[in-house]
Amino acid sequence: MAECSCSSKRILGSRPLASRHGIEDVVYVTCFLAVLCMQFTAATAEGEHSFCQALQPSPTLDPFVDELPIPATIDTSNGSQIILGAYKITQKLHRDLPATTLYAYGTSQETATVPGPTLVATRNHTSHIRYENHIPDSETFLITDRTIHWANPPNGGVPLVTHLHGAEAPSSSDGNPDAWYTAAGDHGAAFVTQNYIYPNSQPASLFWYHDHTVGITRNNVLAGLAGLYILRSPSEEPADLPNSTNEIPLVIQDKQFWPNGSINFPDVGDSPSIHPNWCPEYFGDTILVNGKAWPYLQVYPEKYRFRMLNAANARFFTLSLSDPTLKFIQIGTDGGFLPNPLVLSALTLAPAYRADVIIDFSNMTVGTTVYMNNSAPAPFPDGNSDFSPPSTNSVMAFNIVSRPPGSSTPAFAVPSNITPVPNPTYNPTTDGYRNLTLIELDDASGNPIGAFLNNLSWTDPVTETPKLGTVKVWDLINFTPDAHPIHIHLINFLMLYQQSFNQTAYEANQCTLLKQFPDPSSCFTQPPQEPDVTQVGWKDTVIVYPSVVTRLWTKWSPRNGGTFPFDPTTAPGYAWHCHIVDHEDNDMMRPLAVQK
Repeated sequence: MAECSCSSKRILGSRPLASRHGIEDVVYVTCFLAVLCMQFTAATAEGEHSFCQALQPSPTLDPFVDELPIPATIDTSNGSQIILGAYKITQKLHRDLPATTLYAYGTSQETATVPGPTLVATRNHTSHIRYENHIPDSETFLITDRTIHWANPPNGGVPLVTHLHGAEAPSSSDGNPDAWYTAAGDHGAAFVTQNYIYPNSQPASLFWYHDHTVGITRNNVLAGLAGLYILRSPSEEPADLPNSTNEIPLVIQDKQFWPNGSINFPDVGDSPSIHPNWCPEYFGDTILVNGKAWPYLQVYPEKYRFRMLNAANARFFTLSLSDPTLKFIQIGTDGGFLPNPLVLSALTLAPAYRADVIIDFSNMTVGTTVYMNNSAPAPFPDGNSDFSPPSTNSVMAFNIVSRPPGSSTPAFAVPSNITPVPNPTYNPTTDGYRNLTLIELDDASGNPIGAFLNNLSWTDPVTETPKLGTVKVWDLINFTPDAHPIHIHLINFLMLYQQSFNQTAYEANQCTLLKQFPDPSSCFTQPPQEPDVTQVGWKDTVIVYPSVVTRLWTKWSPRNGGTFPFDPTTAPGYAWHCHIVDHEDNDMMRPLAVQK
C-alpha cells in the first residue's frame, strides 16, 4: 500500500468556501480518506503528467492522403423504431495503417462504422431508438482497471449504455452510467430498458451519442462508440443555410497506434500500487476526423457549414485555418444557434463541445489547399509539450476544386438575430446557490490517482436535488491545475461569469472567497469576467479553468419555457461530470436527482 497522508495542497481542510446571502447549502471541503489512504499533494510536472502517458509513438503516416468520409445518415422522424447496435469491427483509419479493431454503432455488423451513423431528428417528432449490444468479447479489448468503480458484470462481457449528450430526455432514456447491459443479458442496477424515447422538444441543436458505462466510458468511447445526432427545426432555422452537400459533419478525435494498426492504450497506470491501469488522461499523437487520420476534403470556392464535435477523451482543440484571410463564422454551440454569429480566427473545442461553423472559401483560388491546424496545449490550458507532438498540430486539409460544369452554387446567407438568449435573472434570497469544488488526488509521488466533484464519488448519496422549474446558481470552483469540461445532463445553462482567485493565498488561509474584489481580504484577483467566446450561448458543457470560479445559471425546466413532456423526477435520475472521460471514470461524476 502506498504511503499516504493529508495535506492542504490538493484539497482544503475544514474551511468553508464562498458563501452568500441566501445560500441554501454551504459546502465544506474536508480532508478525507477514500479507496485506500491517499495523500493529497501538489503535483510536480513529472507527477502530474508522467510515464503512463508517454506511449510509444505511432508509425509515421503521411497526412492528407485519405478523403474525409461522411457518416451515413438515418432519419428518425417517422415514428418507427430504429435499432442501433454496437458491434466489433475492423476499419481502415489511414491508407498505410493496417485495419484497426474497434467497437462501432450501426444497424448491422456490415454497416457499423466509426463514428456511427448520424441520426437526424425533427423537433417535436419523437424518436424511438433501441440500442443493442452485439459485442462478443469477454472483456473490452482496451484494458479495464478493476480497482476503480466500474460496471463489473458478473458473467463478463463488455457492458454498454448509450447517452444522448445534450438531449432533454427521460432518465430511463438518458444513459445512466449504472443502466448498462451486456450482450449476454446482464444488467446494471439502474437498468430500465433498451428502448429509448427522445421527445426532441428543444430547439434545433447538434447532439452526440456515446457510451456512458460507469468506469469504462474512456475505453468504449476511444474504441469507437460515438456518433452525431442532428435535431432540426424547419420553422426556426434560417432559410439560406446550405443543403446537405455543403453541410459537413466533423467528428474530431485523437488516437495512438501500434504498427499493426491496433490502438495503443496505456496498460500501466501512474500509480500502479493503487490503480494498476488507470491513466489520468489519454492523449494520442494522431488526429482523426470522421474516422480517418488527417483527411482531406475537396471543396468548391463557396460557403460550407461544418457541424463540429470534439469527441476526444481528454484533448482540447484550438482550431485555426492556414490562410489568415479565412475565419470561422460560428453560428451555433452546444445548445443550438447563437443570437448572432461570431467571427473567429481561432476556435477552442473542449471534449464534448460542439460548434456550428461556416467557412467561406469563395475567394480561394482553385488548386490551393487550406489546412485546419490545432494549437491547444495538452493538458489544457498550460500543457506539456510531450503530449502535443508536431503531429497533433495538423487536423485536416481542404483542397479547393472547381465546380463541375453546369452545376450551380447553392444559396447561402450567414444568419443573424436567430435566437435571442434571455437575460438570466435570479433572486439571491429565494434562488439556491451551490458551491461545488473540483479536486484531484495524488499519491506520495505526486501522481494523480483520482478526481472528484465536491469530494464525493459517484456512489455517494446524491447531493444535487434541484426542484423542477426552479433556478439554481452553481459556482464551480476549480482547485486542480487543469481545465475541466463539466457537463450537466438534462438541461442547458448559461454562464454568468468567470473569476480568477489566488489559490495559494486561499490555501494558506491568507484571504477569503467571502469578499469580492477589490476588498483587500478577498482572494479574487479580478472583477467577474464576462464569458469568453467559447462559453457564450446555451451550453450543456462548460470549460472550468484552474483557480477560477465559474458561475452558471441553471434553470431546471425545458429550454422552451414550458414543461418537460416526461417526468424528470423518476428513477434512475441524471448525472453531472467532467467530460475528460478518464476523469469521469475515476471518479469525477456525481448523481443528480430532480425533485417535484
